[in-house]
Amino acid sequence: MIDYVRRRRAKKRGAEFQLTGALDGAADGSDAPAAEPLERLGDALDTLGQVDPALAQLVDLHFFCGLSFGEIASLREMSERTVQRDWRKARLLLHRTLQEP
Repeated sequence: MIDYVRRRRAKKRGAEFQLTGALDGAADGSDAPAAEPLERLGDALDTLGQVDPALAQLVDLHFFCGLSFGEIASLREMSERTVQRDWRKARLLLHRTLQEP
């Protein structure tokens, strides 16, 4: 379900188009520092998935799929307050992971 929503949203946002030219020094590899934060975020999400897969799924549903806490609560059959607490926990764990050197 998550992959379907990601593909659908990506297509809406122009994912079918590809850049063919170099942008501001991209040809010489100077875009590597810009990609580093995204790589760190991806690694942090992978780490969260290993520590607590339910929290990683919550981040996917709320952040990437755009579902509200109420929608996630009904999907998971739990209270919205519990989902909000889990969201705060997931954000804290991601923040700590991103702060590590």
